[in-house]
Amino acid sequence: MNKNDYKNLEGFFREGEFIRDNFEFDDSDFSDKQRLSDPLFKSIGYPSKIYYQNIQKYITSYTEPGGVVLDSCAGSGSTGIAALLENRRAVLIDNSPMATNMEYNLINYVDISALEKEYKKLISELEDDINDIYKTQMSDGTFGYADVIIASNVYSCPDCTSEIVLYKNETGKRSEYKCPNCGCIINIANNDIKALQIDKRRPVEVTIYPFGKRTNKEVRDITTSDIHLWDQQLKLYSDSYGDLWSPNEKIVYNRAYPRVGGWPGFPIDSSVSDLFPEKNLLALKILNNYIETKIKNEPVRDFLKFIFLETLFRTSSRLFTASGIKNVYHIPPLGKEQNVMTVFKRKFKAISEAKEFIQSKLGREQTENDIRIIRTDAKALPLPDNSVDYAFIDPPYGGMVPYAELNLFYSAWLHEKEDLENEIIIPMDYEKKEGYVELWGTYIEKAFGEVFRVLKPGAFFTVAFHSKFNNIWNELKNIMQNNLGFEFVNIVENERSTTFHTNHINDTNPVTAFITYRKATNGKKAIVKKTTRMSPFDVFDKEILKEACTFRAIQSQIIKDVNTYDLEGVPSDKEINQWLEEICDKVGEKYILK
Repeated sequence: MNKNDYKNLEGFFREGEFIRDNFEFDDSDFSDKQRLSDPLFKSIGYPSKIYYQNIQKYITSYTEPGGVVLDSCAGSGSTGIAALLENRRAVLIDNSPMATNMEYNLINYVDISALEKEYKKLISELEDDINDIYKTQMSDGTFGYADVIIASNVYSCPDCTSEIVLYKNETGKRSEYKCPNCGCIINIANNDIKALQIDKRRPVEVTIYPFGKRTNKEVRDITTSDIHLWDQQLKLYSDSYGDLWSPNEKIVYNRAYPRVGGWPGFPIDSSVSDLFPEKNLLALKILNNYIETKIKNEPVRDFLKFIFLETLFRTSSRLFTASGIKNVYHIPPLGKEQNVMTVFKRKFKAISEAKEFIQSKLGREQTENDIRIIRTDAKALPLPDNSVDYAFIDPPYGGMVPYAELNLFYSAWLHEKEDLENEIIIPMDYEKKEGYVELWGTYIEKAFGEVFRVLKPGAFFTVAFHSKFNNIWNELKNIMQNNLGFEFVNIVENERSTTFHTNHINDTNPVTAFITYRKATNGKKAIVKKTTRMSPFDVFDKEILKEACTFRAIQSQIIKDVNTYDLEGVPSDKEINQWLEEICDKVGEKYILK
């Protein structure tokens, strides 16, 4: 199917009654810990994905088969997949070329046999050359290729002046390392220690495989001979391939995470291409050029380019030795550089298996006829009034995830630009800045006002939401019920198996709230009943506190109570802490009823 066909709304909306009201689930039904064993969910990376099987429960509760489901902040496309699996239609809206590209490639039909054929041809033509860029000698004198290179910043010991290579000299405490010569402990976050840095991202350890094999690997320290040979190979292949295109799009800083001087680990004027090791960037240019110029089957070419995009993070300099943080830009002082071909092959296996999995459940006719994917602003939907039967939307939660800023790392390789001007995003430290919560509120009100407009009278709308800030929760409640006139229906919690920005047990809510509203059956703004003046502390079920609870778990219950009982607002962290001090003992980082 042509990409433009996914934008065509002519004849998409059907006459008929597709709204139902049959929600029978509670909090215990929405844990998503099993998502990491799901072949579709685990195959792709996108910030703050909602598990599609949980969305299915809402779709079956609030629509009949054939109904149209909307997600106007569609991200990775989980709502669309959930809708198709339940024989509903879906409209996915997102302003990010990275997001709409992911949605399209997950949904669009691909001939698996043609895909396998093109993939095998690509490997046969490129693997030897790409691995030769990483050529190095093994201990028995034969040659192999570097599969993983550990790179480390190096400091001068303030006591004995010996070199402190960070790798294998960690103390176990954040930013702390030990001099292997004299035992001096340094903290590289301290300014006086930063001045003692003598080398940046020095290659210190390599994992090697023999050419043509994935057995008999060798792990050893890197030598000057390795460096010399890699420089030689880089020059050799740069002479042949160095003029190939790579993106010069500049990294954007500080829109959500204010940091003087930009992101740590690389200069403030860096481009997307600067975030890759030299060998990896050259290999990526070769791989990308082949996909864009040699593959004629358009759906296969698009899908392989999608897999290429999924390869980028794991081949960049943004990895730590054991993990990576995708929701920030950061080149760590100690990290892992992975062979491009190895990562691409691994991603192909996982994502092509996910593709086979979803195509085994959805017919080609269904994926071509029953979903539309449109790249546009959520604040101006190209949909008719009163046309949508249900909406499930996971919007930006203030400044927690700067989607467009992070997605440009990928969109640049698509020859596209992210729309930074129209994103629903504010600075991460908005709780310290006057007016930013209200600014976010104006964005959300426009976006959700459009949802109100396009929903049919009586249709339901579920918002997935997550924030530790009471003023954001209160702004959302005011917008939805007072300004836009949605009727509050229910709120349940989705226990998150992972969270963003968690360096401390009470840093962030451990749950996402699924809040459901309804457009009045007369299609007009609901009449808001007077908000009760009862305190959230008066209605809180103290039985919960007989077992030790984290602060954020307690706050989550208060948020639920405020919406359920239509209370005036969520108290501040300070107010909740004062209340807890009166009625609870603190055990470590948790609270338990006195």
